[in-house]
Amino acid sequence: MLLAKVEFEKVSVEKIVEHLADKTEAGLRVWLYDKKVYAMFKTSSLAMLKRIIESFKANNIKHRFFRIEEV
Repeated sequence: MLLAKVEFEKVSVEKIVEHLADKTEAGLRVWLYDKKVYAMFKTSSLAMLKRIIESFKANNIKHRFFRIEEV
């Protein structure tokens, strides 16, 4: 299982939750700080993480990963 921590710009918290809720494992956390949205979530595999990244790009969601670690 992988734990990912991501920063988003110019997007709402609601949009990120809608986007990630069905693609991640239980324990999704999304919060707003200093006009940026942050998310921490778990995925079952690297392939699923790649699909999530591709969907960010397809929807023009600017993101930056802080950390991806195996848990």
